[in-house]
Amino acid sequence: MYSLDVNFLKDRKLDESTKAAPIRGATPISWRKQTPLLIGLGIGAALMGLTALLGIMLNWQKAKTEANIKQLDAEISQLQAKGQSLAEMEAKVKAIDEEVTALVTVFNQIKPRSAVLQEIRRRTPPTVQVVTIEESAIAPTAEEGGTQPKVQLLLTGYARSYDDVNKFLLSLQNSEFFTASKTRIQGARQEGSPINLDTTGANLETRKIKLEIPEAVQYTITTQLSDIPASKLLPSLARNGAVGLVTRIKTLEQKGAVQP
Repeated sequence: MYSLDVNFLKDRKLDESTKAAPIRGATPISWRKQTPLLIGLGIGAALMGLTALLGIMLNWQKAKTEANIKQLDAEISQLQAKGQSLAEMEAKVKAIDEEVTALVTVFNQIKPRSAVLQEIRRRTPPTVQVVTIEESAIAPTAEEGGTQPKVQLLLTGYARSYDDVNKFLLSLQNSEFFTASKTRIQGARQEGSPINLDTTGANLETRKIKLEIPEAVQYTITTQLSDIPASKLLPSLARNGAVGLVTRIKTLEQKGAVQP
């Protein structure tokens, strides 16, 4: 049989040699050595805080800017609306001014026919008789320009002589109511007198009375109303009885609608 001998003494040395080394205590932290790290952490935290603060300020400034932009847009819209209203008002005022100017222009071109007839009557020599006066509208020539028709007058009658017809022509040419270059003699011829005497009951043959009526000159004169504004003819208009027109023109001059 086998026997097992165990030497516990020899094994004890082995056990003693295999005992674990004692555990050292924890090394204490040195804050002095950690100062750079702490400073870095502080700077990082400060930078993060500054970044957050800048973000907040930028957002606030952005919101404020957007609010200002909205306010400016609203003010611009109001100004544009006011500008449009002002432009519309200016257009209306301009249209009214144009209408007033057109009316005043037409009004200033009026020459009352009563004043024209009185002017002809005043300028007719005693030896000239005007029988008919015809009025017609003619288109302006290229030299005259404009589109407003011109008023032409045709005068027919009798004169004692050709010289009297010429005097009548010169008298009309010197009038401000008529255009001198458009005032002409269209025709003149000598013929029997237009005077008809009723000798019934006069018994001229018994009395041996012989009446001889001299021949007369029949004439035709054309003239044209001048383009001189009525505001420049106030003395002539007043002299020929157009007092109402003179008063109205003076009123327009006082208001500035017509230049004196």
